[in-house]
Amino acid sequence: MAVTTIKIRRGPASNLAGLNLQEGEPGFVVDTGKLLIGDGQGNNVVINPDQANAETATKLKTPRTIAITGDGTGTSGGFDGSANASITLVLANTGVAAGTFTKFTVDAKGRITSATMITAADIPNLTLSKISDAGTAASKNVGVAVGNVVGVESDGKINPNLLPALAITDTFPVASQAAMLALTAEVGDIAVRTDLNKTFILRVSGASTLANWQEILTPTAAVSSVAGKTGAVTLAAADVGLGNVTNESKATMFASPALTGTPTGPTAAAGTNSTQLATTAFVEAVRAALASADALKAPLASPVLTGTPTAPTAAIATNNTQIATTAFVQAQGYLKASDIIDGGTF
Repeated sequence: MAVTTIKIRRGPASNLAGLNLQEGEPGFVVDTGKLLIGDGQGNNVVINPDQANAETATKLKTPRTIAITGDGTGTSGGFDGSANASITLVLANTGVAAGTFTKFTVDAKGRITSATMITAADIPNLTLSKISDAGTAASKNVGVAVGNVVGVESDGKINPNLLPALAITDTFPVASQAAMLALTAEVGDIAVRTDLNKTFILRVSGASTLANWQEILTPTAAVSSVAGKTGAVTLAAADVGLGNVTNESKATMFASPALTGTPTGPTAAAGTNSTQLATTAFVEAVRAALASADALKAPLASPVLTGTPTAPTAAIATNNTQIATTAFVQAQGYLKASDIIDGGTF
């Protein structure tokens, strides 16, 4: 931020004899760079006196070297403090050859002193409880007892004695009795006789015996009544629970309907301006949008303005609660960044 230039009292060292600074008044000696402050006792105190040689040295009189010994070695070049120095550190060899290994021995300093490849003897015996991805079957024994895992026979199949009885029903369309009796069928199989429009099921073993086949019968009784009416039935709307329903054409059904209850409809998209019905949800959305817009406006009481607000500029001598614009402030004749406050010379 620009500020007004302030020049303190200044002059050469040759004029110091006649300089008498007031208490707290600063003065600057332009040819020596010394800053003076008056102490009120007639003395001009030097704020930045010359330093002793030891405090202003930029390098060592005798250069030194810095060395590292032990598990790593390295020595710097001559170091006198006038520039940075670096040391190349060389680690001591632990006796382990370079390579890729899976088994290591580490000493107390964290150095690898032995490196080999892991062998089967290095892996301890693990129980199943320490293996997380073996699955549940891994903990079961092979056998035929309850809870055992069933093994596969030499023919690649499970022993049929371990399987429950299975019943598979087949359906055979046939065109004659002879064809039905010639079927290779099992109990429960069905034969559809297309010559009789009838269906038979094999009830006992022996498909070649007609008596073993049972016809599947279907109900033959006629409808006895409809909606409680018999004979030649003519139904009215009330007979089927539609007494309150009237027939009306589509052309008149939707003209000036008198809706009752709590009718609903689709909510229009925000900003819709048409003859579409406005639901309560649509109206609430509009109200919320208006409320949000009002919230963006600054209140009259203690507004928090942003951007570049403007206001009328008051007359120069105005002294009340009217807003002071930048033009009003500039017109008061206050110091500007270009002004200079000069303490003079000595």
